[in-house]
Amino acid sequence: MATIPFTLAALATSAVPGLVVFGVRGHEGDESFASAVVASEDAELLVRVPRTQAAEVQQSAELLGLAALTEGSRSRLPFAVPETLGMTRAGDTRAVVSTMLAGSHFEAEDLADDARLLQPIAEVIGAVHDLPPSVAQHGGLPIRSAQDLRLLATRLIDRAEATRLLPETVLRRWQQAVETAEIWDFTPTVVHGSLDAEQLLVEDERITGVLGWSELSVGDPAGDLAWLLAAGSDVLDAVLARYAQHRNTGSLSHLRVRAALYHELEVARWLLHGVESHDQAVIDDAVGMLDRMVGSTGPLGAAFFAAQHRSPLDESEVSALLEETPEVVDHLSDTAAYEALDEDRMFGVDTDFIEPLDENANDGADAARASEPSDGADGALAEEPVGRTGADRSEHLTEPLAEQLTEPIDADELPEPPTR
Repeated sequence: MATIPFTLAALATSAVPGLVVFGVRGHEGDESFASAVVASEDAELLVRVPRTQAAEVQQSAELLGLAALTEGSRSRLPFAVPETLGMTRAGDTRAVVSTMLAGSHFEAEDLADDARLLQPIAEVIGAVHDLPPSVAQHGGLPIRSAQDLRLLATRLIDRAEATRLLPETVLRRWQQAVETAEIWDFTPTVVHGSLDAEQLLVEDERITGVLGWSELSVGDPAGDLAWLLAAGSDVLDAVLARYAQHRNTGSLSHLRVRAALYHELEVARWLLHGVESHDQAVIDDAVGMLDRMVGSTGPLGAAFFAAQHRSPLDESEVSALLEETPEVVDHLSDTAAYEALDEDRMFGVDTDFIEPLDENANDGADAARASEPSDGADGALAEEPVGRTGADRSEHLTEPLAEQLTEPIDADELPEPPTR
């Protein structure tokens, strides 16, 4: 075992031409890789050799992801990203040398909803999601639509159900999430794809670097937030509040539901891993976690309840919503505007557009009016039926409007008051 770091140091000199190694030490990281840190004249470098086929596939995907993050893309990120310096053959696989990033790890469970680290976490996630989709397009990385992601979640649930180890309560909860269409109405973004506390490097309450870019793609931003539920719903909500200050997230409640779904589906992945590898210990562990999810609504049930029972917006939320409301610009031409005005006048009260009746119609209307009974001895007009429209009333016009207007009544023409 003591010879492994020296072997890796020799591989590093083969992978990076001109590299002079001044020292080497072991590196504690992913056990599926043999790794070491070598000291060069300028910096420390990380050498990794995959131990399994799955690790080799992961390493290949990470190389693609890091290659897609060009210098321009990296300049937009407020943290460091590893840089691949070279690779060489190592038996049946390969050794890859990359820059070693400074910083330490933390446990997600140790986060609190008032931790100072929540703001940097929100900024890091938002910066990744703000990268242009062309990063994935030009890098040949997966680009998935919202419906693609919904289908992937559905297939995962179906595979878990096929094991016959999935509790009915949990199954119904997951199925409800994937069958609720409005939850999947979102715009995919560039995502890290495998983000969790292990991938974040911290120094002086700042996130200095992000590792593990094997799942870089265009996908669901909620997937990069799901790991925060390991610290509790309050921590996720606190990060979401900060995250929403920097970018338009769409429906926060729907984002929260999808994050909770992805968090719970990690148990389904663990169960399937145990079934496919015939590892009874993993299966028993996954079944135990699923059983514990039966007795409570879990993060997903709580998120669903919050989405369906949202409290009224307060003044600040209303102001923010109004600021996001796009300005409506009327693109009608002058001609179209005048035509629209004419339509309003034609179907409104302007009688210039009422077609005059012919003389025979007028004569018929006069005769009909003469035969109508009056309301009383004073000759008042009968009350017009309720609900009659202006168009209906126009049918009874018998003379120009100007001639129908009531003339001022002279005081001498008023009838004498009745005597007692």
